[in-house]
Amino acid sequence: MDRVFEFFDNKKILGGFIVLGILLVTFFLLYINEVTAEAAFTCPSPENLVSETSSQVVVDVKGAVVTPGVYRLDVGSIVEDAIVLAGGLLESADTSNLNLSKQLTNEMVITVFTHEEVMAMNVEKEPVMESDGATQTGLISINTATLEELMTLPGIGESKAQLIIDYRETCGNFTKTEELMNISGIGESIYEKLLPYITL
Repeated sequence: MDRVFEFFDNKKILGGFIVLGILLVTFFLLYINEVTAEAAFTCPSPENLVSETSSQVVVDVKGAVVTPGVYRLDVGSIVEDAIVLAGGLLESADTSNLNLSKQLTNEMVITVFTHEEVMAMNVEKEPVMESDGATQTGLISINTATLEELMTLPGIGESKAQLIIDYRETCGNFTKTEELMNISGIGESIYEKLLPYITL
């Protein structure tokens, strides 16, 4: 019996190293998991969300307007107000893909495409089909769409579609479509291609 106790006394240091090794491996695996999730997308931080008591929103107006740029408008303003503030539409502008009455949200990007750009997008984009084969006339909701529905969007393959689903499950529903750019691999150019086909 004394030999058994003596054996364990001699092995205390080894046992301590083994426990320390297990803790380090566990910590490393948790860290890798967290880093991978952070690399895939970034949830909006509370300070970036406009407060309900805030009196103004900041929007970025791009494309076929007289003076593209960043503008500050009162809460409750609509897309049409932002376009007017940007000097109005150019002759080549096409607003058929815009909801001019949509209420502005903070950090919203409004892109006014030209007639040629809208025609090119309509040719490039195949109609989204319902499961019964009927053409879907509405926009795709990034908050409720399935993996398959998201994959019908231009520039969105299976991996990006899965990241969109992972984002809304981790961060909550999208509060504005611009949040798509928080997802790795969806930059401004892809986002602008998506705009005519998506909604919240």
